[in-house]
Amino acid sequence: MKRILSAAVVAVVMAGCGGGGTSAAPPAPAAQVAQKPVGVRAVTPTTKLEASVLQATGSVRAKQEAKLSAQVAGTLVRVTVNAGDAVKRGQVLAQLDTSNARIAANQARAGKAAADAALEGAKTEVERARTLAAQGSLARAALDKAEVAYRQAQAQVQQAAAQVDSAQEALRDATLTAPFDGVITSRAANEGDYVSTGTAIFGLVNTRALEVRVPVPEAFVDRVKTGAVIQGTLNPSGAPFEAKVRSLGAIIDTQTRTVEVLADVLPAKDDAVVLRAGALVSMDFSATAGSDDAGLFLPTQAVNARGQQGFVWVVRDGKAQRRDVQVERVLPGFVRVVRGLGPSDHVVADASLPLQDGTALQVVQ
Repeated sequence: MKRILSAAVVAVVMAGCGGGGTSAAPPAPAAQVAQKPVGVRAVTPTTKLEASVLQATGSVRAKQEAKLSAQVAGTLVRVTVNAGDAVKRGQVLAQLDTSNARIAANQARAGKAAADAALEGAKTEVERARTLAAQGSLARAALDKAEVAYRQAQAQVQQAAAQVDSAQEALRDATLTAPFDGVITSRAANEGDYVSTGTAIFGLVNTRALEVRVPVPEAFVDRVKTGAVIQGTLNPSGAPFEAKVRSLGAIIDTQTRTVEVLADVLPAKDDAVVLRAGALVSMDFSATAGSDDAGLFLPTQAVNARGQQGFVWVVRDGKAQRRDVQVERVLPGFVRVVRGLGPSDHVVADASLPLQDGTALQVVQ
């Protein structure tokens, strides 16, 4: 029985190892597997930056804007303007009740007259005392007393004059006038209202003296020159206007990496274009760049660089080719290629892809 089982086992083993059966083919070597092309986007260096790259968004604001407040407390007896009214410098806007102020002014003037009379009397006395003292008919102590009285009378006249000035100033403060030409933007009180000192009554803005505040990226702010005329576009209407650069900020905002540029809005060539304080605008600084705008430019993402040295992946005959380049950063998101690249080279748009020299590529849109 054992011989029969052994023979069966041997037969099975020989059948499994013999050439009579069909065995599975061994897997092909990895080198023989066709490489699948890597899909990439490719860009061609531009020879000039688009104007949109050199644009910044800013806002319009008035160079003259004020909240007009009451300088004295009192009741409004007259209000002559409403919100939206155009006013001239010196125009009366509101009048407070001056009854108490007039009484105070009259009292101050009366006090001044009394002080003047007292001074005249003191002057007469001191002159008489000096004459008698010179003749030896008046004691020194009496002369000193007359001199002191005269000086006190002089001081009282000065004090009374100051009180008159204060009372007259209070009368003037009861009349609220426009400090400059402009438009009333708000009105917070009406006739009959009692207002305290410092209470804001009107908002006033000079609509003919506007400026644009533009936070400009630090990468190209040095191209902007004081006195340069820049083109602007009003959002969202697209109406054009011009502004003249007045000043460049002295510091860089550490959060946004921008520098504040202030530009005076120039008179509109088209009366239909109306700018208002608070409006958003787009400012085009491309005209200020000049010849510095020439060169070969690539998006920053297309270059693997540290400092000025780096490399790009060039698409050559459907394969990746590493190309060493020298670059300089010119604008946020863009670099200028100084050396190592031609204007007709096609560059992989993302330099961070894990590519090698010779990697098969398929350019996709």
